[in-house]
Amino acid sequence: MKTKKAMPVLLLAASVLAAPFAMAQGGARSKPMTDPMAASAPAAQNSPYMQVQQWKKGDRLPTEFRDRQYVIDDYKQYNLPAPRKGTRWVGIGAEYYLVAPNGVIQQVGSGS
Repeated sequence: MKTKKAMPVLLLAASVLAAPFAMAQGGARSKPMTDPMAASAPAAQNSPYMQVQQWKKGDRLPTEFRDRQYVIDDYKQYNLPAPRKGTRWVGIGAEYYLVAPNGVIQQVGSGS
């Protein structure tokens, strides 16, 4: 009697556990597998995150590049002059920008 009651529960549990595996295998309706890099290559070329933009003196550096992770504390290591009071060096790609608190670029340096 207990076996008859447990059977639907076991079948339900088995189907719930098997569903992700069935979806991962794909069905007759799924698209053929292609090279993911080939499909995303044109999109990656147009992505602003894949390209390093360069700014010039007087431009306003976007907020996301003023985050702590871009700040250069040891400017001497990069052969950069000491930052003026209230400014800080920010490194993006191979370029270094002396940035004021409002985000305006005061100086562009290439360092070494």
